[in-house]
Amino acid sequence: MLLVRTVSGPAEVVAQTTATYRATSFNMSNPPAELLRQINWEIKIDRETVARFDDAGDTLRFDVPASMTGETIRVMPFVNSPSPVVSVLSRIVDEGSIHQESSNLIILSRADWGARTDLLRLGAIVDRSRRTKVFIHHTVIVDNDATANQWESVDEVKQKMRQLQTVRRQDLGADVPYSMVAFCMANGDLILGEGRGIDRSGAHTSGHNTAALGISFQGDFEHHPVPAQFNSQIAALSNWLRQLREQQGFVNLGTERPMGREVFAHRDVRASDCPGVHIFNRLSAIRFL
Repeated sequence: MLLVRTVSGPAEVVAQTTATYRATSFNMSNPPAELLRQINWEIKIDRETVARFDDAGDTLRFDVPASMTGETIRVMPFVNSPSPVVSVLSRIVDEGSIHQESSNLIILSRADWGARTDLLRLGAIVDRSRRTKVFIHHTVIVDNDATANQWESVDEVKQKMRQLQTVRRQDLGADVPYSMVAFCMANGDLILGEGRGIDRSGAHTSGHNTAALGISFQGDFEHHPVPAQFNSQIAALSNWLRQLREQQGFVNLGTERPMGREVFAHRDVRASDCPGVHIFNRLSAIRFL
């Protein structure tokens, strides 16, 4: 049976326009067209189903009604039954309040990127209300092509996430030290790979690993520039953080923040270049409060 693993779609949509969502990876490589045509879609607001599309295929084009303005919809592609694990959230706004154009946001769970199950998942469970701040890092691991901070394929992202699970095992343990890892994709998408996860303490910022979510951009942003579509990619990150705060119980996220910004840089609390000058100069654009 075909299973959908990941989905992409806009983080923010103007009411009375058409939003496009795509199933982006599956439990098999290159699934045949006849299986892709069997993919169904369900749209929910909170727990209520507001639309369903049977046998719509791997791409859904949804005409967003004006009545949904102000709501956040969860869009789920599926073959057997819908699951929030494979979904994307879109905030519906009117034309006058649209934020800057956002990239599609794709979240890869640990199962999606192939985390080693023989290694203990690290980090203690943290109640979401205890999260008060966000720290931004960079991994200093670059792509081996002309665009050092830009990634071309989901398979490449998965391989790098598996590398991060063991690259710092001597000092930080055999697990990804960050809550999430952000990959700026060549097609403009932003992929967030689940590291320790949003509900576990990290190993990213000494003294702040319980109260803070640690998000690291994959790349070296001290010695290489940000990608061309970085503004829309950090807008997608901002929308995701806003959804955590407003929809998923992170009610105190952002109550601790540096002056003039809503997120911390690693260098704010340690003598370090992290997250690199090119990201540091853009941090004020990450806004979710």
